[in-house]
Amino acid sequence: MFTISKKWAITAVTAICSLIFITSCKNKADYQTARKQVLDLHDKVMADAGKAESNEMQFNALLKSGLKQLKLNQPSLDTAAGRIQITALNKELGNADDQMENWMHAYNNDFKGKTDQEALDYFNNEKAKVLKIDSLYKGALKSSDTYLKQLNIKPDTSMHMDSKMKM
Repeated sequence: MFTISKKWAITAVTAICSLIFITSCKNKADYQTARKQVLDLHDKVMADAGKAESNEMQFNALLKSGLKQLKLNQPSLDTAAGRIQITALNKELGNADDQMENWMHAYNNDFKGKTDQEALDYFNNEKAKVLKIDSLYKGALKSSDTYLKQLNIKPDTSMHMDSKMKM
């Protein structure tokens, strides 16, 4: 009959416990890493939010009286078409802002009672959402910067500090 020595049994139990411990630490590290990636991406996108706010302010100034001033220097400028274009660009910038604000309000950082895998799945899903918002900002900023350049207005490259929100 097969007998197991005490030393071999202790070694086997120790190896199994070590494997379980390493696996559980790896899962925890994975969701912590995913969480950090989401927050780092959020901070990067918030820089674009500051730029979007700046472009919106420039467009609002143009709508208020800036187009009339530009017409003096650029008589061929179609201010009616300009108002339509600016309104559409402001809507695109505002949509990106709204998506980011909605995401921030829905973001949950409390995982009491959840498994590490549930947390990892959540953060991976949130990362995909923030990447989509990043894409919205990039598209809106590209369009709005291009239009400002067409009007010979240099897009404001400064970022408003109150716009950069940390989570």
